[in-house]
Amino acid sequence: MRIIASLALVVLVAGCALPPADQPAHPSRMGRFLGLVSRCGCSDIGGDRMLAEYGKVTARHYSEAQTKSMRGYVDLALSENFDNQLDICAEICSQGCMVNAVAIPLGGRPVAGAAACLVSERDLHLTTGQMGGDWD
Repeated sequence: MRIIASLALVVLVAGCALPPADQPAHPSRMGRFLGLVSRCGCSDIGGDRMLAEYGKVTARHYSEAQTKSMRGYVDLALSENFDNQLDICAEICSQGCMVNAVAIPLGGRPVAGAAACLVSERDLHLTTGQMGGDWD
């Protein structure tokens, strides 16, 4: 009985550790993702256009204040140039349904074969940028 109770507690705690699947990505992470979709060429949306129109993507899930707070992250991601930038871009562009959640509302080129989906906190993967050294 004690083992079952312990396992139930572990499952309960593990379930609480992950954000819900339908929780939009944190505004800072969403901002970086938006900028990287453009920076990495995952779609044909240029940097100026992304900065001017990214609010079309965020309006449904974020407040006006949160959307405004993303601008700096979008701008910063547009100029990222880390030593592992190819890895960062490969990861971003491989998240096809999330890329399409950005590309489609902005009229950009979508990723073939993927429907748009929520850019969720749980499912969004962002590689940390690395500079100068052994970061394998």
